[in-house]
Amino acid sequence: MSEIKIKSVTLPSGGNAELKESITAGEFLDINDSPNGQELPKKQLAKKVLDIAVVSINGVKEDIPNLLRALSLPDYVFLSKEIAKLIEGDFTSAKTSQ
Repeated sequence: MSEIKIKSVTLPSGGNAELKESITAGEFLDINDSPNGQELPKKQLAKKVLDIAVVSINGVKEDIPNLLRALSLPDYVFLSKEIAKLIEGDFTSAKTSQ
């Protein structure tokens, strides 16, 4: 099993954040679990993915959910767009020969 790669991004404010380039199936299944058995709304799912996929903000690795809440809106929107790529399936797909 290979390690999840981490990438560093520069926030609009000039700060930096480290993000996972992917999440595991287990992480996805854990955040997708809903107590009532229904699918989570996309907004709630995106927030949970953001909490899991952000590794650090300006070098701080603890209490990521509160660090995200303390970001400026442009920084938060920027990170949300980066993380949306995980949800939308911005993955390398296998190529088939024809």
